[in-house]
Amino acid sequence: MKLSVITLTYNKLEYTKKFIESLYKYTKDFELIIVDNGSTDGTVEYLKSLKDVKLILNNENKGFSAGNNQGTELAEGEYIGFLNNDILLYPEWFEACEDVFKIEKAAFISPRHINPHYDTTDEKSYINYFKNNFKYAQKYEKSFDECVFSCVITKRTVLNNLGLFDENYTQAFFEDNDFKYRAIEAGYGVFVTNEACFFHFGSVTSKTLNQNLEANRKYYYSKYPFAEYLSISGSEKYQLQRMAKQFRVFPLNKMYEIYLICIKIKNRLNKIITEGKKS
Repeated sequence: MKLSVITLTYNKLEYTKKFIESLYKYTKDFELIIVDNGSTDGTVEYLKSLKDVKLILNNENKGFSAGNNQGTELAEGEYIGFLNNDILLYPEWFEACEDVFKIEKAAFISPRHINPHYDTTDEKSYINYFKNNFKYAQKYEKSFDECVFSCVITKRTVLNNLGLFDENYTQAFFEDNDFKYRAIEAGYGVFVTNEACFFHFGSVTSKTLNQNLEANRKYYYSKYPFAEYLSISGSEKYQLQRMAKQFRVFPLNKMYEIYLICIKIKNRLNKIITEGKKS
């Protein structure tokens, strides 16, 4: 198959059922790998009833990073998707992401993210809402912040170069930004396609967990001090969305471009120094 979809579950069976229905409706040529992190609400019994699903059952909640790493070990597809169980998909969402990979040296690509915290829509109208209200001049664009791991596609070859999720992040948050930083430093871009969207109910699972948000934040910034100037995540982003509906004008993409230039200069200088030593 072309695509391996990896999804984590931890209770919230009603959302998982909606997600799987949407996945099979709008996705072709894929395998589904589900990692359950210790559900107790009937989710495990439901997952066992599904056909042609690779299932990993953990006795405890291992968190976002470890769970996705487990799923990746079973993945056989050329492309690998990390998809939350509280999302709904859009027609040809994967094809829209794949088109970007054919053009750009990309590490991660997401469809546009529609979330009820930020937009006046719901699961019954999100497809028409996206078609009627989101008009973009470009089919895709570089965007560190809008490339979100609620629904993101990468390639096996990318993971072979970058490695897997950093499991020092528990239970969730900031591990996605960490991955994107590593990708940028390795010379890849991260993108969002404007040709498709996905609907996200929003933190359905994570809000029930001990997120260790502040510890994750400190660890992230200790690894990447420039991060606070490039991206705003978690509660900070939510507050900005509440304060200003024109959040997209915030210069995250400009900072992203500057960061890419700095990386290129750094790599060029390192090459010059290395060549000088050899001579």
